[in-house]
Amino acid sequence: MKTLIALLALSFTLAAQAKTSFSVMNYNAENFFDTKHDAGTEDYTYISLQEKRKIPGHTELCQQQRSNFAIKECLNLDWNEARFMKKVENVSRVVRSYDNTGAGPDILILQEVENLNVLNALAAKGLRNLGYTYQVLIEGDDARGIDVGIMSKYPVIRAQHHSIFVNGQKLDTRGITEVAINVEGRTVIVFGNHWPSQSNPAEDRIAAAQLLTNLAASRNADLIIATGDFNTVETDRPYPFNYLNGFINAETEARKVNRNLNPGTHFYKGSWTSLDRMWIHQSSRLAPNFGTFQIMVRDFLMKREGQAMVPMRFNHESATGFSDHLGIGMDFKL
Repeated sequence: MKTLIALLALSFTLAAQAKTSFSVMNYNAENFFDTKHDAGTEDYTYISLQEKRKIPGHTELCQQQRSNFAIKECLNLDWNEARFMKKVENVSRVVRSYDNTGAGPDILILQEVENLNVLNALAAKGLRNLGYTYQVLIEGDDARGIDVGIMSKYPVIRAQHHSIFVNGQKLDTRGITEVAINVEGRTVIVFGNHWPSQSNPAEDRIAAAQLLTNLAASRNADLIIATGDFNTVETDRPYPFNYLNGFINAETEARKVNRNLNPGTHFYKGSWTSLDRMWIHQSSRLAPNFGTFQIMVRDFLMKREGQAMVPMRFNHESATGFSDHLGIGMDFKL
């Protein structure tokens, strides 16, 4: 009888500890480079001075930058190990602030990550002991070498990269990273996005929207999420999101139940916009908890700019600051 009671007590304890939800966070970490040159990429700014001296024609390569400021930074910035590790520390602080536990989200999607070495450093040092066992970064097509990285506390079943094409031509851009994750026996598909910037025509972002629509429609999973930096503003014409079918906008639904959300995730030329989004595919069987959706405003992340409080970008000289974007996140019911 004592054994039976003990087993029953254990079963109740395990049931009480079973997770009823999991969390997903997205963050554009802005220029998250390591200190080495990656062959075939234009990462000439974010290299240590010691490495820059080894690259034939580095000065001439820097002269191709778009502005005098960018040229000077490319020539003179010493993106050394100390600065890189400070960036790792600062990004980690943002991730840990996802909620009041300090443990970070269960699944983390990052934009503007140079390579897997950066993700490894983030997991092993900045987010050490938090359980980010799985890291995915598949090299894309961006000339600067920035990619989408995904970190998970749950097992990654598979991962693949999808390039974006317009009129049969592959775009020089990040593409879409897809991962399938086993979350407590459920299959969760995450599409990590970083669409072509506003310096590109809206047609390029429309191509990304059509690709994402087709990919999601062909998948069968308990939950399908598309998140990332979509680089889409309301004044885009044609409007790329009109071509993104079958998805529910998490921020739109969240504002129906929470009117205290920040006006956007990115502040540019005096106004806020939500470049960073989270979309839930309508075929999903797991329910999003829209009441938990957040745009991650934290006091330590912000600085005053005129009358507004805006995201504090990383300062290369002082090694302070974070990114020009705010993170977003939401919990999902199991």
